[in-house]
Amino acid sequence: MNLFFNKFLSNLPIAQPPSISMRGNRYSTALQGPDKDTFTKADGVSDISFTGRRSNGSTKKGDVLKELDNITCPYSGVKMISSKKMDKIERDIRQCHNIHERIGVLEPYQKCMQELEKEVFTILKGYEINYPNRTMNDCFNELKPQCWAELRIDEFKVLDEVDKTSNQLDAKTALEVRKITTEARKKILEDKEDQIFKRKDLLAKIHEVTQDCPNQDIVDEMWNIANKLPKSSNNFNAFIVKYADRSPDEISARLLRPSTASIEHIRPANPHSDKIESGENDLTNFMLTSRDWNSGRGNTPLPEFIERHPNIPRYSQMYINDIMKAIKKGKLQECDWYPYIMKETLYSESNGLIDLNLDRYHISEGEAFLDAPENVREKYNKLLEQNTAKRALIS
Repeated sequence: MNLFFNKFLSNLPIAQPPSISMRGNRYSTALQGPDKDTFTKADGVSDISFTGRRSNGSTKKGDVLKELDNITCPYSGVKMISSKKMDKIERDIRQCHNIHERIGVLEPYQKCMQELEKEVFTILKGYEINYPNRTMNDCFNELKPQCWAELRIDEFKVLDEVDKTSNQLDAKTALEVRKITTEARKKILEDKEDQIFKRKDLLAKIHEVTQDCPNQDIVDEMWNIANKLPKSSNNFNAFIVKYADRSPDEISARLLRPSTASIEHIRPANPHSDKIESGENDLTNFMLTSRDWNSGRGNTPLPEFIERHPNIPRYSQMYINDIMKAIKKGKLQECDWYPYIMKETLYSESNGLIDLNLDRYHISEGEAFLDAPENVREKYNKLLEQNTAKRALIS
């Protein structure tokens, strides 16, 4: 048993989540979501429920995309799970009584899991072989002491780097930062339920004491370091610590939720700069991406996001290939124009880094736009004219 866990916990590869751009809108994305950084069960959490299917007004026009299933995420490359299928999976999960039954429900969707979730699922499958009638919590609680110790070390390493960088600030600000990191270390070591360390609280306090600091380049550097504090979305130890006391239903659903399909604004609806036009709440500006990568990009400009994740152009081609297959099967009706406008929209927004190949598409450009809405044709023609000029310059 110990040999099994040691094998997986030593040198366990952990996938890095989407990075978050801090300039211009430094704190908005990093501080959202109360469950991102808290490693204790939230009060009142009793059952699981997936809310991905409920659209707000800004993405309502993208609901036609959310009906699609088994579409490649253009950011992560995994096959996404539709909200409808996720609802069914969660119903099946609630009927399970032990880890063996839960593994049976989840295993067909292992290919859909993000890298960290795959690593956790691998651990659970190994545990299930020896203890099929136990629970996921039993597995996590055996791992928790070691994971918690390693998590604290990881947190301390980041806090040390924050302190080191703060030395480049004025003495008064540096002292205030040291007070914050010292308080954080104390909470990490004491581990009191009423004073648990929360990553987002530390970030908020650092923002408060540095927002008027004249040397914002150093503040940005320190902020980016602080954002490397482990969290359950990108760190194995943090995942185990956070979910060890959660219900088996919640743990099971959590392994797939990051891969559920969500509507992404290709051009952000709330860009960093006032000089950049906001993206439209329209299908011409929407594509499906997995939930956590959508959140991870935030308002980051697409070229900057691609620089951090260079596989995005390749995954985007896989995305549009899946879309074209879906249209051929009779899905995404009355939207035959969608692949064409995606080609031009992504080319424009990525500054030419994404140039989709539509040679396999069975519908010609003329046929695709025959019954397209007037505003769609106008936008496509405008984008095509702009991009044709750009392509000519590149060639």
